[in-house]
This record gives sequence, C-alpha cells and structure tokens, in this order.
Amino acid sequence: MKKLLAAAMLLAMTPFAASARDSLGSFTYVEGGVQRLRVDYGTPGSDALDFDGAGIRSSIELSDNFYVYGSYAWGRSNDLAVDIDARDMQIGLGYRHTVFDNADLTAELGFQHTELDADLFRDNLDGARLSVGLRGALSNNFEGWIKANYVDGSDYEGEFSGTLGAQLIINETWGIVGEIEAGDLATRYMFGVRASF
Repeated sequence: MKKLLAAAMLLAMTPFAASARDSLGSFTYVEGGVQRLRVDYGTPGSDALDFDGAGIRSSIELSDNFYVYGSYAWGRSNDLAVDIDARDMQIGLGYRHTVFDNADLTAELGFQHTELDADLFRDNLDGARLSVGLRGALSNNFEGWIKANYVDGSDYEGEFSGTLGAQLIINETWGIVGEIEAGDLATRYMFGVRASF
C-alpha cells in the first residue's frame, strides 16, 4: 500500500515537474539567425551603412559559474557605389553568479575582431571587450538580459554600448531569440532560433 501511495504521489507531481524549468535554462546553447548592422559614418541618424546578413553564436558551460562563448556574423551593404562586406567575430570567457532564484549577474571578457572588405580596401579592427549584465527568467517560458559593454584596443577609443535581449522558450530545447545592441557608432539587431542543451 505504501508503494502504491508513493507511486500515486509521484504521478501527481509529474505535471508540475514537467512544467518547471531551471531558473534560467542552460548556458550551453547554439543559435543562429538574421542580423542587421547599422554603422553611422556622418551625422548620427542621417549618414549610415546598413549591413544585412546572418550570424551564429554559441556558449558552453564549463562549470556552475564559468562558460566560454563565441560568435561569428557576416553581412553586406550596397548603400554606396561599391559593395562592402562586414565580418565580426567574438570569443571569450564568461562568469555567472546567482543573485536571485531567477536571475544571474554575468560578466564576460573576450576578444572582438571586425573586418570590412570592399574592392579597393580592407580594414581590420581588433579590441578587448568587457560586458557586465543581468540575465533573468521572467516566467516559465520567457527570459531577458541586459548588458553594458565596453570595447577598447589599438583600433578603438574606448567605446560603450548597451545590449537588450529576450528569449521566448518553446520547450526545453528550442527558443526564439531577439537582441539589440546600440552604441555611439553602430547598432546591431538580431532575430533567430536557439537550441539549448
């Protein structure tokens, strides 16, 4: 009788266990999607190049607190007489610290490489990137994140930007993600699909 009662209690708890998820889901994921990079080169808001393309990103948990991340994005602008290709790569190490049951403080330090390529010129921009932010689960199927970013190096003059993103969680594996990163010179928009593991 005790075994039957224990089995009934376990069966009754199954729907709640199935609907619950980790406070933030996994920090191990792969995502891909479309991107637009808008670069101001004159008066802000009037003279800009739009690079439309795609990108992939990934993060892998190393422990409860540390993870590595990387991304690669590419796009093309035909706003001028000559087409310009843009490629952007980031790689780095991240740290997460739980501050609430449903929120983590994150800090990331990495390397950023951007390449602009046209028929007559090629330019490479390299720098170190530091990001500090907060990632939180707002419900069982929605989470968001906000970050402050700083990039500096021989090719940068200490540039700040802010990131705001969200994920609509479809199930334990799949989610739909959107993100915007805005700074003084460039704004990046991303919309895609994430697979978490």
